[in-house]
Amino acid sequence: MKQLRIVVSSTRPGRIGPKVAQWVAEQASTEEWEVELLDLSSLPFFDEEDMPRNGNYAKPHTKEWASQVFGSDAIVVVTPQYNRSFPAPIKNAIDYLFAEWDAKPVALVGYGWTGASDATADLTKVLGHVKADVVGDVGLVFTQDVSPEGQIEITDERRVELDGLLRDLAARVDAPVGASA
Repeated sequence: MKQLRIVVSSTRPGRIGPKVAQWVAEQASTEEWEVELLDLSSLPFFDEEDMPRNGNYAKPHTKEWASQVFGSDAIVVVTPQYNRSFPAPIKNAIDYLFAEWDAKPVALVGYGWTGASDATADLTKVLGHVKADVVGDVGLVFTQDVSPEGQIEITDERRVELDGLLRDLAARVDAPVGASA
């Protein structure tokens, strides 16, 4: 069974990210994926002395975060769009590590007024810099798929998109090292 970690990137009070992440987890929970939710609200602002590229992690929270990312077969980042981009906690979480992201298959699920298209585009660039393998994204639109208060009313179109994204993610995990889809 493949290990899928779903990262909740919003940490603000009243956030709806955990509800969206739970919906993604329910769609992904199959015989193929063992799913675990990871919440960035417990990861402090970057506080390591050494550069992440060196992999000399000293803090227990960094070692745990590195273990979670390294130990996953794939990751889904659930992100809102704040001011036409992604929230700071996901950038912080990415910046903590380096080698753990290398070739890691990552899918993005954004939510917001425009389906978080700017946020997922920006995240794709940042994750590309740390050599993560961004497979694709799905955007959930406020009032169509999810309310700003977090009521989930996903359209059939988005369910099909997420199912395809999860299949692509699984195929990337199963692909031989060095192969690209």
